[in-house]
Amino acid sequence: MTEARGVLSRYATILDTLSAAPEGLTLTEIMQATGLPRGTVHRLLGALREVGYIEPVEGRKVYVLGTRLLHMLHLGTPAEVIVRLVRPILDRLVARFRETAFLAKLEGREVRSVAMAMPSGEGQSYVQPGREMPAHAAASAKAIFAFQDEAVIGDVLSRPLEEFTGKAITDPAAVRAELEAVRAKGYALCDEELDPGIYSYACPIHLEDVGVIYSIGLVGLTERLHRFPADEIVASLQEAATGIAALLSRR
Repeated sequence: MTEARGVLSRYATILDTLSAAPEGLTLTEIMQATGLPRGTVHRLLGALREVGYIEPVEGRKVYVLGTRLLHMLHLGTPAEVIVRLVRPILDRLVARFRETAFLAKLEGREVRSVAMAMPSGEGQSYVQPGREMPAHAAASAKAIFAFQDEAVIGDVLSRPLEEFTGKAITDPAAVRAELEAVRAKGYALCDEELDPGIYSYACPIHLEDVGVIYSIGLVGLTERLHRFPADEIVASLQEAATGIAALLSRR
């Protein structure tokens, strides 16, 4: 037991050292910072690379924290912290368009709404906190799944795809084509595919070294959202996504 704790402690020392050096460190620099022998550092780095907790910087013999570990850290951020950080940005979108703005998050193989702001006096929010957003029908989920790897997309599309209002695409090949279009355009739409008479836009939030696990969306009655040019809504959402990415990256 004591030996196992010692090994875990050395792994933790490596990760602590790299977390304090966002630009990365070489093997020699890690040795100097930790005081561990070269052979030990080499072995520990190999094991951490194998599980995705660290990764080399492309073209350089420098190591940084890996995408898998950073992804785990973001998933562990309490929902109330996320809400507090993004609420001012959501409120600005609501003030501009008088429609509901919301943040969605990838949790495992599901996308769920985690934060929401809506105009005062609205009787219907259209987005329930914690609601699962299907990959083939919800703009917020399309904006996230479009940027996931093939294993994730394949797993999600292997499940039955519900028709909801009858407008949702349920053919996996067609859904893949739509996700490719979302990736190319940088935003996603839901044209009454999830709820009757409800339209939504969503943009991915690109986090440095993590990828896309969040999206930001605007949702409302179809005829009301169509009062605004699509380009105006998309530009505002993309600006908001950039702001949120900066906040969450600092977090």
